[in-house]
Amino acid sequence: MSFAEFETSLQNGRPVRLYQFQRGPLKWGYTNADRNISHQGITFRAPVGGISDDGIRQTENTTSDLLTLTMSAELDIPKMYRIVAPAQTISVTIFDLHYGDNGFLVVWMGMIVGVKFPNDFTASVQCQTLAASLEQTGLRKTWTRICPHQLYNPDCGVARNSFRVDGQINSLDGVSINFPSAAAKTDGWYSGGYVEWTSQYGSEQRGIELHQGAVLSLYGGTSGLAAGQIVAIYAGCNRLFTTCQTKFNNVLNYGGTPHSPGKSPFDGTRVF
Repeated sequence: MSFAEFETSLQNGRPVRLYQFQRGPLKWGYTNADRNISHQGITFRAPVGGISDDGIRQTENTTSDLLTLTMSAELDIPKMYRIVAPAQTISVTIFDLHYGDNGFLVVWMGMIVGVKFPNDFTASVQCQTLAASLEQTGLRKTWTRICPHQLYNPDCGVARNSFRVDGQINSLDGVSINFPSAAAKTDGWYSGGYVEWTSQYGSEQRGIELHQGAVLSLYGGTSGLAAGQIVAIYAGCNRLFTTCQTKFNNVLNYGGTPHSPGKSPFDGTRVF
């Protein structure tokens, strides 16, 4: 029988739903069945406590289309969001099929936008459709004195490995890390940059709020880091023209307009 025939059958259908999560090259698969199911080279596990969703909806309101998955808080997916959200987006693909049949249908695609823990044992994973992400307002470049470019991206043009330093964490206190290699630069050199390391789930990044001597205060704290761990740190930028010129030697790619007049067409000045 075909997938459509199973779907319309009154007695032969054995519906199963598969949930695939992907972060970079890593994939996780779970199913609402009572046993593990192999599909497209992935083993979808039947987790303890099960996994379910609150129903797939397709309306004109993207907020109403938010899909919530309920699963055990001990699974890898919610664990990644327990303290700080991961640096990489985790995509979600949902398959519908019938047990014992090769036919299937992709019924939903999107990404995780947040995880809530209503109690110690359960996680509510909130997912947004790809269509909703397309409706979001994109970034717009505006005329500003400071540079609007993201540091190290193609528009910026700075080679990030030229401003990378590898080293070992000496100690940490939950908010900041003591990183002896950072003391070689003047205070503030790494402010606005980030720390990068590899965890069991892939590449992780944490922004640097403040750099003083060997101490780096991190946004989101030091969860996932440990004393003696090897990490890489990258210099930060305050978006000013002088910084772009003296620190990065990158004025040709500076995106701001530092010499723009301090007048506005909306302040009543008649020259406009």
